[in-house]
Amino acid sequence: MKDLIIVGAGGYAKSVLDSYDDTNFRMVGFLDDIKPVGAEHQGYKVLGNDISDVDQPSHYVYFIAIGNNAKRKLWYDQLKTAGLSLINVIDRTALVSHSATIGEGCFIGKLAILNHGSSVENNCVINTRALVEHGCIIHNHVNISTNATLNGDVVAEEGCFVGSSSVVNGQLTIGAWSLIGSGAVVLHDIYPKTTVVGVPAKEISSTRQKYNAL
Repeated sequence: MKDLIIVGAGGYAKSVLDSYDDTNFRMVGFLDDIKPVGAEHQGYKVLGNDISDVDQPSHYVYFIAIGNNAKRKLWYDQLKTAGLSLINVIDRTALVSHSATIGEGCFIGKLAILNHGSSVENNCVINTRALVEHGCIIHNHVNISTNATLNGDVVAEEGCFVGSSSVVNGQLTIGAWSLIGSGAVVLHDIYPKTTVVGVPAKEISSTRQKYNAL
């Protein structure tokens, strides 16, 4: 059994604690860059604010329980640079096709579905009751929120956020670091770094000119 440290002592960590495999991993505490060392969350101590606060960090495995994609990416990059191991947390009620692939550091929540040929890269959140249909490609650091639906062959580019109960039509691309509001119905491709809301989804803000200039 490996000792597990969860990064992020907030609400998302509650779901992780519910879903992680406690037959193979033993939860020992949290890292959190806001809460003080020694504070308690869900019965476990905050061990530190940074990886450097952990004695012999390579003796542990890690999971990043932070919903914000950009902040989760920062922690992911730190852990990978330090050569540390991340686990996946896949709830026992999730339905994952044998032909689906999942990277590392991913959360697959209660009753979430990954259908045939779907691919989830690293450090992603597929939250409670989310549906990722056949052939979808979910790139790094994506968050598919509760009850969201991605129909077949959708591409979710790096860092995008798909809000609760939203629906994305099949064969569309959700641009990198874009945001789809809760309950939106997406009928067209979404540009990178763009926010869309409504039924049908319409753009309300975008920084894609800056994105394209990078």
